[in-house]
Formats: sequence, C-alpha cells, structure tokens
Amino acid sequence: MGFKSRARKRRGDAGDAKGTSEDGESEEYEGQIRCDIIECDNWADKKIGGRKMAYDRAVEVWGASGISHKVRRVSLCKPCYRTWKKEKKDEPNEWGSKATGSSGNAPSAKPIRSFDQP
Repeated sequence: MGFKSRARKRRGDAGDAKGTSEDGESEEYEGQIRCDIIECDNWADKKIGGRKMAYDRAVEVWGASGISHKVRRVSLCKPCYRTWKKEKKDEPNEWGSKATGSSGNAPSAKPIRSFDQP
C-alpha cells in the first residue's frame, strides 16, 4: 500500500470523525468562548480563528464601553481581530527595530569576506 492510498483511506476516516452527516453537510461548530466585543455574537475559540489580546490594545479600537467585561486578555473572534488589525495598520509598531540597516540592529557596512582579502 503506497502513501497515496493510505492518505485516501485516512481522509475517509477523518471525515467520519469530523462530524459530517451522511448527506454530505457539515455540522455548525458550537464554540465555548464568546467574543468579548459587545456588538459581536461570534465564537472566539482558537479552533475557528479566535485570538486573545491585551485589554489595553482592544480599548484603543473599541473603547472601554465596547468590551463586555474587563479582563487581562480579551477574546476576539476572527472578524473582530481583522477589524482591529485594519485599524492599527498605519500606526508604528511598538516593537519594531529602530535601526535603518536591512538586517535589524547590525551596522550597514559591507561584511568582509575572506576571499576578498589580498
């Protein structure tokens, strides 16, 4: 049995375990963690693309009244995370390197190679 036939066999087994019904429709994922943004009713589980973010970062976009409760880390669904990412796209990165060289903090001088030496 080659690797392709084993993969086909396992793909069929995984489909049964995934929760697909016999007529080919997949079941809706029922999450466990809700998105902490007040206007949002989506799930924020990591399995479906949810993220956790510091409370202060979320307040910058939605404000303190836009978050359901004050916790250290706010749970966000994928659409809310994308909204936050678009809002913060033009702001400078707080951890970005300050060096102008192409390789981070290294000086921009050319490296000396051993075969260039006389």
